[in-house]
Amino acid sequence: MLEAYEFLTKNQSQEICEKLHSLREHWTNRGGYFEYPFFSLGTASYMDAVANPDYYYENSKISNKIIEENFADLLKRIADFLQEKLGKATIYHPRMALPGFHIFLADELFEIPVASRHVDLQYQLLDWQDLKFDPKDSISFTVYVRMPSSGSGLYLWNYVYEDLKDLHEQARQDKLAGEEYEYKQFSEGQFVIHDGVHFHQIAAMKDIQDNDERISLQGHAILSGDTYYLYW
Repeated sequence: MLEAYEFLTKNQSQEICEKLHSLREHWTNRGGYFEYPFFSLGTASYMDAVANPDYYYENSKISNKIIEENFADLLKRIADFLQEKLGKATIYHPRMALPGFHIFLADELFEIPVASRHVDLQYQLLDWQDLKFDPKDSISFTVYVRMPSSGSGLYLWNYVYEDLKDLHEQARQDKLAGEEYEYKQFSEGQFVIHDGVHFHQIAAMKDIQDNDERISLQGHAILSGDTYYLYW
């Protein structure tokens, strides 16, 4: 399942970008060993809960406050939009990180696909306490706030996690590298909802210009009863 909807106007996208840049002191550098200009605003379970779940919960308290203070209207719009499209109640889980931002600044390195081929199994890293849910009902969502001049999107494979779960990670990556994928190109301002269980990868950018940026808001949701619980 993957659906794309119009969500932000050009002016709304610009306002969000300006606000994000005004908060640059709160960005987390995710560039790793190669120090490429990839940042986040917010606490991301797929990175921050892997080695130390306690860090994820503690840091979420700090980043949630920043995001709530600066993007409260956007958060409400997202919850309302998902409720309309999914036909279920939506709330932000009080113990988890709020949806946050991926920020890629211009760099020629991004003309190759540097992100991993993956599925969204972040819920496995978190303590849901007494909340019961079926993983097959989980979703992921992205709001594309700014796109590079040549466009961008996702590479999407026709494989789900169950198809390749018995392979070691390197063997899984090798297999996917040799398989065909579909390029899903999205536009600035679009809201994309997908199941997260099909292997996907952030698409490489093309002909990067000095002022290009790729900025998106990222989030996930689990369904418990008749309510989707949103988090990152």
